[in-house]
Amino acid sequence: MRKKNEKKHLSKGKKALIQYSIIGVAAIAVGVTSGIVLKKRFGPVETDYTGFNPEAFRMDSASLLKEYEKNKSKTFTPAELVNIGLEKYRNCENSYSIGVGQASTIVNQSIRNFQIKNGNDYFEEQISKSSMVALANRATQKGNDKVQVYKGKAKDTEVSEYTNGSDAYESEEYKASWGKTMQEMFIYLISNDTVLTNQCSVSKKDGKTKVHLELDTEIATYYYKVQMKNLSNLSALPTFEYLKQTYTFNEDMMLLHLAIDEKYQASMSGVTATIQNNIDYYYHANEFRKIPEINENLDYSVEGEEKYE
Repeated sequence: MRKKNEKKHLSKGKKALIQYSIIGVAAIAVGVTSGIVLKKRFGPVETDYTGFNPEAFRMDSASLLKEYEKNKSKTFTPAELVNIGLEKYRNCENSYSIGVGQASTIVNQSIRNFQIKNGNDYFEEQISKSSMVALANRATQKGNDKVQVYKGKAKDTEVSEYTNGSDAYESEEYKASWGKTMQEMFIYLISNDTVLTNQCSVSKKDGKTKVHLELDTEIATYYYKVQMKNLSNLSALPTFEYLKQTYTFNEDMMLLHLAIDEKYQASMSGVTATIQNNIDYYYHANEFRKIPEINENLDYSVEGEEKYE
């Protein structure tokens, strides 16, 4: 696509991308998806997405999967391979995934994510916990019913509590506020136009395919930024310094694991912090996991999970 440090000239699906500065002036604790502690510093460059059409950058993953099934020996780009694997996982009747990670800034903060699909029913939870932040969020959807969103509190690293009822969203309303529909499952815009081509690679070993991507920090992260802002009431969309992903698939391109290394800046009331996240997601395709009741805790243990380098 382009070299990492080149200036971005983007025209597909947008009218303009105008950048301006945010200045941080004080120290305060606040939460984002992973939670942050803010410190005095000059802020990042923020992007104005007026007129931007993110869907113009979405690949036709269903067609790519059909192409792959017809000719598995065909050469696909790294972005195409990831879309094939994600579509294959989405098509599973039952599945669940566990995300475990840490955010690093002034204090370290735990990150947990659980996602379940049972037929046409969906569930997702995010928990962020440190000595200064305690965030929890759950969303459920049964069939074509509205998405029910519960905002709660993290009582511990893997224990959450929800006491204030839920807010209901139509599927597209939920996407507008939280970055994706429950059926889409994955929030990043991954295509040949949204990755840094010379930073991507594919390797095969011991029956597994490993795909490493480095994402464009403006386009690929758009929906992720929307989710982060609304989860934590940030004053602006966060801005990314980098976002690196390494996917592991089995010999038939079924998703097994995703390792994320990302660094970004988030702001509230004019104050900005830099956060660096490392998160591992473990995927269980074609496995059933019961969707919990609203205050039923989940088992986030990843003991026994295969270790991926």
